[in-house]
Amino acid sequence: MPPVIALSPVEASSSADHDYARQYAEDFVARWDELIDWEKRAAGEGAFFSDLLRQARAWRVLDVATGSGFHAAQLHKAGFDVTASDGSPTMVDRARCNLDRLGIGVPVHCHDWQALDPRVLGTFDAVLCLGSSLCHVFDRQARIAALERFRRMLKPGGLLLVDQRNFEAILAGRFSSSGRYYYCGKTARVTLGELDESRCEFVYDFADGAQYRLRVFPIRPRQLQEELREAGFHTPGSFGDFKPVYDVMSVDFIVHQGHA
Repeated sequence: MPPVIALSPVEASSSADHDYARQYAEDFVARWDELIDWEKRAAGEGAFFSDLLRQARAWRVLDVATGSGFHAAQLHKAGFDVTASDGSPTMVDRARCNLDRLGIGVPVHCHDWQALDPRVLGTFDAVLCLGSSLCHVFDRQARIAALERFRRMLKPGGLLLVDQRNFEAILAGRFSSSGRYYYCGKTARVTLGELDESRCEFVYDFADGAQYRLRVFPIRPRQLQEELREAGFHTPGSFGDFKPVYDVMSVDFIVHQGHA
């Protein structure tokens, strides 16, 4: 299937502000790994995802928002059979370069989420949608459609792991970017721009003066749980900054589990 250059991971929004492909411009993506710092991020996450997948006996994994390939690489090194995909052509190029450089033979596809097809890629024990990527989709029904598509890519009983920034705290005026888990690089500062119930803008200022902005939908954790259930998932629980017991107002990211 040819690459799909999508305006969002699921559907185009009517607003150019929501243009997923445009937001991940080539010059921004070229600095993405500088923002993440793979070594520090790996140290912060530890074996969290590989442990969850092993517990679920989920060895064949589809990473549907691979970004620059960090989790695809980590899970491949941990012994999982990984297939990677992303809706951003620039991110796909970056992931392929990173994986080639590391000598990691993970296939990377450029697919809009609605283009994911079990007849083409097969079905998987687990699907990962990380990097708060679902929040690029502003329409509730489009998010549910994406989640339903993820469920179609899973074997019966398969595991979905989807994470998000903690918009419960952000909307309450308690934004933080600790640098312990996700944006671990030291050459960029992450702050907030526009913020209301319908839009959250993250501003990335680099030490050399470069600035980039990402606009996403600030979905609250309980709302995402509801949408997972509406898409047909059983939701046994969530994790805040990789811990099963957490204060929802004091964590940067939340990881949700869904079982098909």
